[in-house]
Amino acid sequence: FTALDESGGYKYLIGVCHSVVDGDKVGVLQMELPGENRKTVVGRIDASDIMHGKDWVMLTYENGDPYMGHCKGNGSGPGEKRRAKIMFVCDEGASDVKALQPRVVEEMNNKTMDCFYLFEINTNVVCETRPLITIGLSTGTILIIVFLCVATFYLLAGVIYKRVMLKAKGLEQIPNIDFWKDFGNLEADGCDLVCRSRGARKPREYKGIADAQLDEPDFTANHDDGLLPM
Repeated sequence: FTALDESGGYKYLIGVCHSVVDGDKVGVLQMELPGENRKTVVGRIDASDIMHGKDWVMLTYENGDPYMGHCKGNGSGPGEKRRAKIMFVCDEGASDVKALQPRVVEEMNNKTMDCFYLFEINTNVVCETRPLITIGLSTGTILIIVFLCVATFYLLAGVIYKRVMLKAKGLEQIPNIDFWKDFGNLEADGCDLVCRSRGARKPREYKGIADAQLDEPDFTANHDDGLLPM
């Protein structure tokens, strides 16, 4: 990879797990512009470290050329050796590895120790793999769907046929309506027979009528005697 800093004064060659200089184990090389005559090793691949988290990976190259005017700690003379930190950040849209553009974030050299160069590369390689969510239908669900489809087709086809061909109106448009009425009555009778909790009604008993009550009244008898005064 190739990157330029914001000022345009330096160009960086970045190798991921391979050297950018033939015959030497250079992971990051800094070249001063223009001319690229002055070259500085920022980090080497034989002194690397890697750490990662969710949707990011940090690759560190150490043992670069020492600082001359920065990062000297508490002593004098050459400063600590340079190091490069390459931050790979998840980007779902960055699928083409050849088109990746590293960005020079900063050179942290205003400290006495632990100075570093920070680079950032957006790529989908470090994105966390998310499992695909599949929704499966059980056998019972499939049977219910098939039943509803068949019942809907049966009802619509029957209504259209009876309305168009037989000129039926109202409830008479329902296909096989007499069968469904009888079927419903049979279901109700069966439910009443199986589920009812009261016992069967006993036949009502009637008392017999006496023979005297069956005799016809004698309208020929003379009952006027009781009406006359004594």
